[in-house]
Amino acid sequence: MRSVAFSLDGEILASGSADCTIKLWDVHDGKCLKTLTEHTGWVRGVAFSPIPPTPLTKGGYGGILASCSSDRTIKLWDISQGKCLKTYTGHSNAVYSIAFSPVPLLPPLARGVGGILVSGSGDRTVKIWDCNTDTCIRTLHGHTNEVCSVAFSPDGHTLVCVSLDQTVKLWDSRTGQCLKTWYGNTDWALPVAFSPDGQILASGSNDKTVKLWDWQTGNCIRSLQGHGDFIYGIAFSPDGQTLAIASTDSSIRLWTVSTGKCFQILQGHTDWVYAVAFHPNGILASGSADCTVKLWDVSQGKCCQTLTGHSDKIFGIAFAPNGQILASASADQTVRLWDYQTGNCCKILDGHNNRVYAVVFSPDGKNLATCSTDRTVKLWDWQTGECLKTFAGHTNWVFSVAFSPIPPNPQCVGGGIIASASHDQTVRIWDIKTGECRHICTGHTHLVSAVTFSPDGQTLASGSQDQTVRIWDVCTGECKRVLRAKRLYEGMNIAGVKGLTAATIATLQALGALV
Repeated sequence: MRSVAFSLDGEILASGSADCTIKLWDVHDGKCLKTLTEHTGWVRGVAFSPIPPTPLTKGGYGGILASCSSDRTIKLWDISQGKCLKTYTGHSNAVYSIAFSPVPLLPPLARGVGGILVSGSGDRTVKIWDCNTDTCIRTLHGHTNEVCSVAFSPDGHTLVCVSLDQTVKLWDSRTGQCLKTWYGNTDWALPVAFSPDGQILASGSNDKTVKLWDWQTGNCIRSLQGHGDFIYGIAFSPDGQTLAIASTDSSIRLWTVSTGKCFQILQGHTDWVYAVAFHPNGILASGSADCTVKLWDVSQGKCCQTLTGHSDKIFGIAFAPNGQILASASADQTVRLWDYQTGNCCKILDGHNNRVYAVVFSPDGKNLATCSTDRTVKLWDWQTGECLKTFAGHTNWVFSVAFSPIPPNPQCVGGGIIASASHDQTVRIWDIKTGECRHICTGHTHLVSAVTFSPDGQTLASGSQDQTVRIWDVCTGECKRVLRAKRLYEGMNIAGVKGLTAATIATLQALGALV
């Protein structure tokens, strides 16, 4: 799956895929309504026209859809009929991104079925198309590498283009004039954050810098340099005066936004620091690969608390509904509960005999559920630390666990339920009160990695590496629906076909061909 977009009325979801197809899905029942198949390369982008369906557009639902592809073309589709209306050619390389102007009519440029459409390509150009006359109005030159993303401003007057030449260019969409060029980081940008007042945008990168931008003018206010390794986390203080930057050099640096000066280096972590976040009271929290969470007094530059105890990687984390307790699940086979106010470890839940993958609180916050590679799911009273039940039955690792958000229908044997997903290719639905497995949901043909309940608690969805999503009736355990996108060459027999390279055979197999 390369891209997705909702129709104007929100009823249809379009998805573009590496199998060269576009699929239209009913968002209510998950059914695939149509498959559009005229592209001959990966479908890189999809976008709906902002113009509502009319007799002119013939869009019975959802209106006009545009798609772009590695086959160097852009196509306009009438999705009510599933027909390709137009094919735009002109790019000499893959087309990576498309966008419609949010303002449908931009006199005197376009008054037709799709208004103005823009495309960014691997040929280093941006093209603006009039979807009424089906002509390229202009081609924008200036980037020195592939243009990977394009977007319009809300008023449709400005176009922003992002390129692998490490620049962002702003264009006047009406005249084609380049208004601004932002010379950004010299490596991939990673985290970004707006200041509390929305005036400044901070962007971090693997080039060890953070840049502060006046995003409205495109001016780079300053570049913050000092870290010795990659930047992975940035956060503004609540008052917007301080910027905290976390890095794989194991440090956190604090900068005065108005001057661009580093006034504090917080050192204490012994491994990569992945994330930083300010508490409303100004305390800074940081999480690290060294298996600790640290709380910092920014004004003093001192570590107030270090949440230690885990002896291995932390796989799962969850807050209680009231936000006062933090739970962390670790490869050290334990779950730790932390008092968010004091940083104290309230409880250690020790009962699993292998890595703990996930942790989740019950809707009322009284209980906690965990799952593990020891093939079990456990239910805990986190306040006492007592393991109330162990749900055994899975024959392989358990990756995911979920509480039903509300009690199920009274006709379904009363009491709350939890669901678990396993490497054994099954989903199990458990009765919390009795500890019994109500249903074993079978049908997946590969490990099941995720499970979640619908808001009303009556339906369960599971995701698997068999490339399907299954919808289950919680009361009966029956599979109500399988969401599967049929692959382009599903069932095609290529055994004995000559002239195919190993790479081609592998690609065809991935698209459903039989060998």
